[in-house]
Amino acid sequence: MAKKILTVLLSVIMVASVVLFVASCSGNTDNTNTTAADTTANRDDTTTAKSDNTTTATVTEEDTTTEPETTVITGRERLSGYEDVDFGGRTFLISSNCDADDSWEDGKDFWVEAISNDAVNDAVFERNDIMHNLYNCTIEVDSGGKDNGFNADLASGAGRYIAATKLYGPIKSYVSGNYYNLLKLDVDFSQSYFDQNYINSFAINGKLFNIVGDWSICTFKGSWIVFFNKSVYESKFSETDIYQMVRDKQWTWDAMETMMETVKNDVNGDQQYTFSEGSDADILGFISTDQNAQGFYFATGERTVDISSDGSTLVAAVPTEKGSDVLDKMIHFLNVESYIMTGYTSVQTALQNGTTLFGGEVLDVLRRMSNAEDLRIGILPLPLLDENQDEYHCYVNRHAVSPLAIPTSYADVDVASDFLTLFAYHSSMIVRPAFINTYKYTYTSDEESAEMLDIILNSRVYDQGYLDEIVSVGGFVGYISTMVSNKKNNYTKYAEKNLSSINADINELVSKINAVDDSY
Repeated sequence: MAKKILTVLLSVIMVASVVLFVASCSGNTDNTNTTAADTTANRDDTTTAKSDNTTTATVTEEDTTTEPETTVITGRERLSGYEDVDFGGRTFLISSNCDADDSWEDGKDFWVEAISNDAVNDAVFERNDIMHNLYNCTIEVDSGGKDNGFNADLASGAGRYIAATKLYGPIKSYVSGNYYNLLKLDVDFSQSYFDQNYINSFAINGKLFNIVGDWSICTFKGSWIVFFNKSVYESKFSETDIYQMVRDKQWTWDAMETMMETVKNDVNGDQQYTFSEGSDADILGFISTDQNAQGFYFATGERTVDISSDGSTLVAAVPTEKGSDVLDKMIHFLNVESYIMTGYTSVQTALQNGTTLFGGEVLDVLRRMSNAEDLRIGILPLPLLDENQDEYHCYVNRHAVSPLAIPTSYADVDVASDFLTLFAYHSSMIVRPAFINTYKYTYTSDEESAEMLDIILNSRVYDQGYLDEIVSVGGFVGYISTMVSNKKNNYTKYAEKNLSSINADINELVSKINAVDDSY
């Protein structure tokens, strides 16, 4: 708490200094001071300085036109308010529950062995090196930690691990009393380097047991988005700026459907539209998997579970009149001739072969296509239901969400608080920009892709029922794809039939949350 107070006092002093200087400079407003908080709040800056960009100028009464001292924050210096932190050579061991050869191996979010030719890998290495040099600590990862001793360590209270991730495991398993209520730690979770949408989805009655932030590369890559093949797009829409449509909130289901139907081409003349890899393959409007129906459902702002208005509990978000209307429109939209539901690898193949305009998949598919020669791919957020929808929503695939939790066996809560804050902050300054720049300069071919990626990352949504694997809710989410495939809207009937079991499962989870003793 003392660090937070110090940070506030420093901020007040800085603001007062700027005001006094402006007054003494006869209204000169060209000079600005940048703080760490200013830098992390500005998501438009996706580049990272590689040197110490600090300039100093002396201001006297005779020379009031000289610029004041300006410090450019790069993330390679100590965070304001944490100048005195010294971890005393501690090793911070993080348990990752994935094997090292897993394609969604989240351990790489926290530690890599060496510098390579991969910018994101190198940013992770650099962040850890910065943490080592500035705060006297080392970060290590135990891949497969659950089997290597994490559970035993948790039970014994030995405290070897400062944190754990649980990729491919239900998030509700953190609600066990074995993990800290993070909101009781000395951490400012309002900072942008913690995912605010995640917090708003999982903080219940003042309790939050795990967190996603700007270190969460795995979760970045699991964001469900729309890809488009630029060559196919330009063949029909060369006069239309699709990125401007996104900016103007004109990127809607109807706009997308119009483009899909315009570009479709029955190349082989068999009177139907199908996916194939042959030389006479049809040109499709949109190709995706059964997961796409869930993505578009959540893209409308619909949820299976919501937090009550006072933040004290969970409530069922089904059935709703809007939900039924969404299903009606989805049944139409995902059954037009130009849309094909197929397997995961076919989405990538169709985009690479230029046999589809749009593809629906997780963001990581862009990386998987990076070696394809002369491939020009753009990325877009999931479209708005209509122009009355205020903001985009891109759901994160359950298999990619990898939140961080701190076990109560790690007894030093002050050290844990400082580590989490500093790790998140330096990740926001080093790792996130490298991730965005890699997708901007390496995997796509235009400047707007970084802007679209920022929109996607900032509009990610997390459905509590889906991610917590509440059994009754999970069945409902799976049934969405079935209703779309069968072209039959049983939304209201199904939801009402299962509402009592949904509420029972929700109440059970809330009871577990409320029962956790967080009096530390």
